[in-house]
Amino acid sequence: MTEGTSAVKWQAALDAIVAELERAPSVEGVFLSGSLVDRDRDDFSDVDLGVASRDDAEALGETVELRHRLLAAAGRPVHLLERGWEHCRMVAALFGKAEYPPIGLEIDIVFSQLRHVGEQMPYAEYRVLFDSRGRLRTALAELGRSRPPGEVAADVARHLTGFPFHVHDAVKACRRGDGFQVQSMLEEIRSMVFFAAATRRSGRVFGAKRAHRYLSAAERAVLQASYLRSDEDVVARLARLYLGIVKELDPAYGIADDAGVVEAALRELL
Repeated sequence: MTEGTSAVKWQAALDAIVAELERAPSVEGVFLSGSLVDRDRDDFSDVDLGVASRDDAEALGETVELRHRLLAAAGRPVHLLERGWEHCRMVAALFGKAEYPPIGLEIDIVFSQLRHVGEQMPYAEYRVLFDSRGRLRTALAELGRSRPPGEVAADVARHLTGFPFHVHDAVKACRRGDGFQVQSMLEEIRSMVFFAAATRRSGRVFGAKRAHRYLSAAERAVLQASYLRSDEDVVARLARLYLGIVKELDPAYGIADDAGVVEAALRELL
């Protein structure tokens, strides 16, 4: 990545946020995650921060209460989103392109108690930015860096079972001349292709972000063509591509029989 103006600006925002957190007695530590700490980093990367409070509900509450002050340290958000899950709370903020050229900046901050830090951004790479007593590094070091095989296998099986239904819906939309629905169904199918390809390569993928890098040149050509046309032939080509990739997963996930069932169903549908 070229360290241009945008990189300098998000680094300044990050430093300002961490400085606020370092002064808070309820905070155990802070870590950076996402593409800023892996090979996908570029001038358009989001800032993904994890914040661990001390292990009690009061400390977590005090830490979450800092969220607006933290964002104000980075600038003037133009839009906010807040949500929570299990033991975590998150605030996501968008900053405008005038403040963070050329396209603005997203900053996501996830909060939890230290004992639940593994629920924040599971299996992601990270870099510790602040650790008041050395406990955050210990907690993060105990986490796995890849998804358990059982989780990946369950996703592979779920996608495989659902795939013929997406194909059938795409064909129906083609016959009805419903271009909007065709595009929607093609995107579902492409997502499954991307996931299968990423799983073939790494076995630890979440979703299909940047999954084009897991495709061969010939496979990318099929995907690219599917953005230019939307007919039954394109649906069939994507289906064959998906099945070919899925069959390569059999040695790791033992899905040959299920893949055969899906292949037989697709022969009747296409």
